[in-house]
Amino acid sequence: MRESLSLIMIARKLINKIVSSWMLLRPVRHSKVVGIGLPKTGTTTLGYCFKRFGFKHRSYDMDLAVQVKRNELEKVLAEAGKYETFEDWPWFLIYRELDQRFANSKFILTLRKDTETYVASLRGHHERQGIRKEDFVQPHWWDDVFGFAPDQWDYQKSAKRYERHNREVLEYFGDRTDDLLVVCWENGDGWAELSKFLNKPRPDEPFPHFK
Repeated sequence: MRESLSLIMIARKLINKIVSSWMLLRPVRHSKVVGIGLPKTGTTTLGYCFKRFGFKHRSYDMDLAVQVKRNELEKVLAEAGKYETFEDWPWFLIYRELDQRFANSKFILTLRKDTETYVASLRGHHERQGIRKEDFVQPHWWDDVFGFAPDQWDYQKSAKRYERHNREVLEYFGDRTDDLLVVCWENGDGWAELSKFLNKPRPDEPFPHFK
């Protein structure tokens, strides 16, 4: 029995290694799949799912976010050309530009169950970071991306920004239901919705939930 389990584990590791090698060698698809929910809406979970489906994935990059804030988009779009899926900073800021640059791309808007839950998650994230503490070390990109001191964060504005972003995404895509998927992990969305939207086999594992 133990020998059989060991052989299964060895086989799985070998398969994963082969798949990873193939991922590095195969050409990048021109069409993209972009997570365009704000941070703290389940973007890390979405990123895991993208990688589990076998996409060449690019997660957050705050230096790229600085370039977007400075309206220096060409380098950011060139970087996007090297990958297939995206989530978090700066990708949710430039969904219009990505839609125009990469034909036949798909977009996934991740939501929290309500605005209050989103704000509570964001506030908790900041408390863990300690952004209001005197010894907080401000990252080099902070001023460019946010434009105000860490201890001046206004969560009422965060709530309005969250609602405005979601509203603008829905208005932009309109009735393009083949191009936009809206999901909320807290409401039970998961592998079934993603697999159908992306035309991918459903992974044989429980749906993950990362913070």
